[in-house]
Amino acid sequence: MKRKILSVLAILGIVTTAAMATVDKPTAKVNARASSVLEAYVEAHINNDGALFDQILKESALLKVNRQDQIVQHSKKELVKFYKKGGKLLLNCTGSLEILSECGCIVMARVDFKYPEFVQHNYIQIEKDKMGDWRITQINRFNT
Repeated sequence: MKRKILSVLAILGIVTTAAMATVDKPTAKVNARASSVLEAYVEAHINNDGALFDQILKESALLKVNRQDQIVQHSKKELVKFYKKGGKLLLNCTGSLEILSECGCIVMARVDFKYPEFVQHNYIQIEKDKMGDWRITQINRFNT
């Protein structure tokens, strides 16, 4: 009888542990709305968070930066690698965002990061995929 009770308690303990071990999927929360993707972009940039960039950028996403008289392009893979390599750190800037235009499946926004010596303007295109998740597809960056 004692063995049966211990066996039942052991099974209940294992089942309870397995049920509690499920992990929330932050991607679903971050990518559920275009506005939350923009907020995550600001947070990822200010905190140099490569993992968060990985969640909010589409696989084919591009960052385009004006360097003197040419355009330099960086892929999602390059961006995430760069931010992960640098590790998390807090940049000396403040972020602000403005949605410029939106419809059912695409949003155009402007995100500005104000540093002590300059302002960085980011024009961001966000698209809704077939699964209903919002992801950044293109970033055009200007420093003034």
